[in-house]
Amino acid sequence: MNGQQVHLMNAVQGRAVLTETVLPWIGAQLQAGRACVLEVRLAEDALTDKQRKYYHGCILANIAEQARPNGQAYALDAWKEYFRDKFLGYKTKTSIDPTTGKKKRRRIRQSTEGLGTKGYADLIERVAAHAATELGVTFPDEWTDPETGEVFNLKDATQRRTVRARKRELEASA
Repeated sequence: MNGQQVHLMNAVQGRAVLTETVLPWIGAQLQAGRACVLEVRLAEDALTDKQRKYYHGCILANIAEQARPNGQAYALDAWKEYFRDKFLGYKTKTSIDPTTGKKKRRRIRQSTEGLGTKGYADLIERVAAHAATELGVTFPDEWTDPETGEVFNLKDATQRRTVRARKRELEASA
């Protein structure tokens, strides 16, 4: 069981998996003198992790590899910052200076960390649409996560993204 993920879908299944598999394994490890780490998180977080891998490993990597605005190539990190700024922007935070008591405002860059699955999906869709239409980037029909070997079929997702992006463009111009 070392390093495996367990998806708990409902209370009955969750209790069964924990009592029959997880807890006995942890108990055996602790009895053998091995320390354990148990991490529990919402399933949405796991999907966001997959989205993050896909965004960096496929979308941004293909943009960095193919896009050449004005004949110039840019690293993945430059594109990441460009799209973060273009599509997420900044938020303003107000705080009080404890030495003067005065309020001050500052701009804080918006991070992808707090987007959630829908927000991340929207970012991926917007970046891919922009890259395809404005930069001439093409994306593969299939992408394999180099860490897990998981294969993502992108053809259907890319077509859906293109249709949604075009629909947005038409709505914006109307």
